[in-house]
Amino acid sequence: MMEKTTTARIKQLGRALAVVCRITRLMFSVAGIAALAGSIVSLIKPDFIEYFEGMYKQNFIYQILSAFAGIGTMEDRYAAAIGCFITALSFFALSYYMRRMQNFFVSLIESEKPFTTPMAKRLRRSSFAFLMIAVYNPLLAIVLCLFMYFLSYLAEYGAYLQEQADQTNRIQGELIYSFAEITENKSRQTGQHIRRVSEYSKILAQAMGMSPEQAENLKLASTMHDIGKLLVPGEILEKPGKLTNEEFAEIKKHPSFGGQLLDHVEGDVMELAKTVALEHHERPDGKGYPTGKTDGSLEGRIVAVADVYDALTSRRSYKEAWAEDRAYQEIVKGSGTQFDPEVVEAFKKNYDKISEVREKYKD
Repeated sequence: MMEKTTTARIKQLGRALAVVCRITRLMFSVAGIAALAGSIVSLIKPDFIEYFEGMYKQNFIYQILSAFAGIGTMEDRYAAAIGCFITALSFFALSYYMRRMQNFFVSLIESEKPFTTPMAKRLRRSSFAFLMIAVYNPLLAIVLCLFMYFLSYLAEYGAYLQEQADQTNRIQGELIYSFAEITENKSRQTGQHIRRVSEYSKILAQAMGMSPEQAENLKLASTMHDIGKLLVPGEILEKPGKLTNEEFAEIKKHPSFGGQLLDHVEGDVMELAKTVALEHHERPDGKGYPTGKTDGSLEGRIVAVADVYDALTSRRSYKEAWAEDRAYQEIVKGSGTQFDPEVVEAFKKNYDKISEVREKYKD
């Protein structure tokens, strides 16, 4: 995917140009209706012809027909009716092609990947169709044709950039998973913990109304939630018994360590990973850590539920895995205190999917 800021700018530009096209289409449609009305009025009320002369006499086809087919020598009302009718067709053609351009710009707004190679090819073919506008004004036809041709190359280049961005994201994703596995291996947890938490997070993100792209980004970013544990002494992470207050204080530093490790890494996913690393142990009641904030991001609140549920249902050096029902009740009991109530509701409504993931990727 393209960077979020770039995509937002493309969508903003597409939205603005779509509005321009819509307004222009309306103007052309009104002009076409006026010209069609002029054709009828010219036959019924010849006295009104002078009001339409400026409209149809500048029409290129009318000028040609006047010069070579003798329309100009006809009775005024017939010449005016024909001229206005030709002009009406020209304006309706302009309105139709503005609709084509509007559809292109709308695609920039609605699509997760606004540019594609097939789109570029369609635009290139459509650019030649704009030459039909020459029936009204040859210069306008050439300008619109060249503009559409330019858009086709813009779409082609955009498709190339998207392909490169997707490839970069794939590489980034592989590095993130590898780095996250190193973190888990240090604390003798399995890579399945990473996968389960990421899958739980994606399920909850979709249930909370996030777009497919946002949910996928959170799935990837959530694998880095415990990256700060790389800076926590291994003997504390692997201690089989209960931690002392001092040792637990060291453990509580890992969200801050994670934020520091990811602080200077660029990219939307990495920025999200930093947020998740910092906030996945915060709580709505303010008793979380490292800062005790109560208004953390939705992503951090989602991963908090996913991480704790998986920790409860997994074996650790200091405890056995909890039964599924007991872990479920613990999450529900924490609604409003340890966990965001809306995320807990999403957890309850989608528990069947979460349970399936737990079984699929069990240790």
